Amino acid sequence: MNDLKVKLSNQNTKVLFSDYYDTIIHRNVHPNYTLKLWAKYMIAELGLNLSIDALYFIRQESLAYLCEKYNKNNVEIPYDILIGDIFMRLVNSKLITYSRKTHFFHLFESIDFKTESSVQYLNQDVLNEIKTFKTNGGRVYLVSDFYGSKSLFEKLLEYHGILDLFDDVFSSAVLQSSKHAGSIYKVVLNALSITNPSEVVMIGDNQRSDYDNAIKNGLNAFKLEHDSYLKKNKLNAIGNDFKKTKRVVFDIYKASKKKEAMPFTQYIIYYHFFIEKLYLRSKKEGIKNLFFLAREGQFLKIIFDSYQEFHLIEDRLKINTHYLKTSRQASIQINLEPLETEPFLYLKSKYPELSIEDFLIFFNCPKHTQETIINDLNLSPNAPIKDFFKSNVFETLKQNQTFITFYNTHRETNKNSFKTYINSFGVDIENEGICLVDIGWGGTMQESLFGFFEKQIPITGYYLGLRYIYNIQEKTPRDGLIFSILPFTAYNDFLLMANNQYYEQFSAANHGSAVEYTNEEGFVIEKHNPEEKWLYDTFIKTHQTQMLGFHKTLLKELDTICYDQNMVQEIIAKIALKTGLFYNRKTLKFIENLNSGFYQNIGTNTVGLKYEKQELGNPVSHLITFIKTPEVVFRYITKLKPVLYQKNKILAFLTPSYLIYWYYIFNKFMRFSVLKPLFLLKSTYFKNH
Repeated sequence: MNDLKVKLSNQNTKVLFSDYYDTIIHRNVHPNYTLKLWAKYMIAELGLNLSIDALYFIRQESLAYLCEKYNKNNVEIPYDILIGDIFMRLVNSKLITYSRKTHFFHLFESIDFKTESSVQYLNQDVLNEIKTFKTNGGRVYLVSDFYGSKSLFEKLLEYHGILDLFDDVFSSAVLQSSKHAGSIYKVVLNALSITNPSEVVMIGDNQRSDYDNAIKNGLNAFKLEHDSYLKKNKLNAIGNDFKKTKRVVFDIYKASKKKEAMPFTQYIIYYHFFIEKLYLRSKKEGIKNLFFLAREGQFLKIIFDSYQEFHLIEDRLKINTHYLKTSRQASIQINLEPLETEPFLYLKSKYPELSIEDFLIFFNCPKHTQETIINDLNLSPNAPIKDFFKSNVFETLKQNQTFITFYNTHRETNKNSFKTYINSFGVDIENEGICLVDIGWGGTMQESLFGFFEKQIPITGYYLGLRYIYNIQEKTPRDGLIFSILPFTAYNDFLLMANNQYYEQFSAANHGSAVEYTNEEGFVIEKHNPEEKWLYDTFIKTHQTQMLGFHKTLLKELDTICYDQNMVQEIIAKIALKTGLFYNRKTLKFIENLNSGFYQNIGTNTVGLKYEKQELGNPVSHLITFIKTPEVVFRYITKLKPVLYQKNKILAFLTPSYLIYWYYIFNKFMRFSVLKPLFLLKSTYFKNH
């Protein structure tokens, strides 16, 4: 820097030309990796059906072709010509339609800016010398072998807060001449009407472009000794995207295990990648509005909004998010038929025994109305009635005038109020349909909404997980983005769907469950069970705050890694395996607290989570399955230690978790790496992992 200072303090030096890359800024990745990042985000925003490497090679091949066609080097090709050639290659391959040309051109530069700005950092030492020169009355120009447009260049300078430092900006792609060829210097000197090149000093890091060719054109020159950065660029070309991604994710997993972190905060890993997959799917399918379903949707919406804000290219490309307060109970209310024809199918299937009080509570019947009805029927309110819907009590209830009046009013109010509520979001659902987002597991509320709109409006469901197949129709498609039993249950799905209740609890909302709809302000009547409220206030609120902190870290650390979703599935399945096997005392105690707040908000309103004998199944059968396909019984294996802890805390810690873990690793290796290649016909033992 002292030598540069002396060079610039020469009284004959009136003008400074400065290089850009490895002079005033450096990249923390290899230069070509920036183009891979460009490919990553172009694919995401355009919903292109090709790999990152494929689009990266398309750009490289296009550039090579244009260099040969115009007899120019790779930094002299006009930016718009490069964009146009890449676009036509994609059109020809039927990867994009010609109608999206304007959008493609605009997005191309925006994403070049996003990727370049995400990997660049300033060389403050050189900038300080340039600022001193400028302060002393010198003129400063940026002269760079830069592939992009002038507007892109200026956006980058503005991003770094140094645009005002330069009197003008000259790039090789705009002028179609370069420092590498030596032709750009005369063009710039002529443009600035500089007749005495010796008044100009060119500074840069490249011997040929910034020093030798500047001298040949009569300029003075100063070469920065940046060999260390050149070596670093070469080293940055070595690496593995899968390993980089895995390291970032496992760093979050390790951080979640530290003393200051609450147990299970690593669940943010599943939420984060669910939201990422949802964002990518939404872009691919052109979704403009997403409805996040209460109550788990409240936290999921927060993560989605955060993810979108971090990656948003322009406001006009933003996906609108809405929070729809509903529940299984509330969604049934809006689909009630007239009393004479209402089958009460859900209640019939879930509650073979039901008291008259529980039945009325399900419809949020006011207390005084309940008392009137029960007194009229002369019944014990809490006595369970077997086959309630086939009983004489139910037949008598249907003839009770107080109940009939209540039911009819309740039915009409809910239908009309919900219609007003859904319209209040200002979404053109008749043309767009409704895209729902929820934790899962089958699509009950999706089908309820489909019924409400008389099966005319498409209702699409995007779930973290899909565990059940209900009545899927053409207009009610659904998908589990983290795990799914559709089209079939693969190896990783089995691991990721274990302990599914945690996905629900860790994304719990700060408000109660919707029980019905009203024509009053707010549209929704809620009920917050005391145990749930205590659990949220005591644990979940802090838990979610910590998870959001990890989410922000994932956003930042993964931004400059070119990973794909196949990599993600492998990594998060490994996290699920570790999470489901390795429990410490702190974690097991936390599970007890969670179970005390696991609340069933329909029917008997039970609190707590228990594992019944029939749920756990036959031990001998499970042992045989474990030996063959251990992933199938992982949902039982992961419950083993918590169940033992409830009964015998010493016995729980004798569980051979590490042996089980390594058997999973060994079994998977043998089946998929050793045995699977030997068979032409793949059995269920070799399903995709």
